[in-house]
Amino acid sequence: MKIIGDTNIWYYIGKDKELFEKTRTEPISPTFVNIYELSKSDNILNNEELSRLAIQKLFAFKTNVIYEPPFIYIAKLHNEIEFDVKNEIGGWLNFTEKFAKGHSIEASKRDDFKKVIDGIRGDLNSGAEFFNEEAEKIRQRLKDKTEHKRTDTFLLTSGFINFIVETTTAKKCNLDGFNIDKIELLIRTLDYFFKTLETSRMKIMGNDWFDFSILAYIQPGDKYWTFDKKWLTLIKDAGCEDYLYKNK
Repeated sequence: MKIIGDTNIWYYIGKDKELFEKTRTEPISPTFVNIYELSKSDNILNNEELSRLAIQKLFAFKTNVIYEPPFIYIAKLHNEIEFDVKNEIGGWLNFTEKFAKGHSIEASKRDDFKKVIDGIRGDLNSGAEFFNEEAEKIRQRLKDKTEHKRTDTFLLTSGFINFIVETTTAKKCNLDGFNIDKIELLIRTLDYFFKTLETSRMKIMGNDWFDFSILAYIQPGDKYWTFDKKWLTLIKDAGCEDYLYKNK
């Protein structure tokens, strides 16, 4: 069993010593998504101490770290596929280690760093805008929202996940024959998320891509840790409340 936290959990653990002490022996696994979000955030520039404490706590759980991006991780559940950590992400792993030890972004490089962050945010927002537009088209065609919610769309959602896996692996891997029960939390929650998007005024936000992709790391028996009310509600309404980690 492993515990996967959303990225905000690391900020909480970083600034709350009591919470850290209560959870330091738990099988919490930092992930590629956590490291990516923490190291490519405005907080690196504007709130160094908050970022540094969060990244330092990642290293406290380094024996459990999952270096693979989420859909590479899914691919490896199904096929043998190589992911060279040093070549793929070694550079920014070194950055996070240096930052955790007290280094800061050099003044001469702050503008370039900000441009990278803004570019990432722009790409995420563009993707969200596309899906929101498509969802609006579906809403306008729907005659019965209740019936639409009851429609079995797991195969469509699984196909979407397969598309991401194929794209991420440059078509070296697909999920043909894969037991999707291994990623039940991701499939069920994302399926419910899309249906809610198509039958309500809810909008995809740029950061939702990180939030849903992190569910890819969770298999039956694992737990997901978040304080985000939106995702707590979505996961519960998708029938996956048993996956939620309840810190006492």
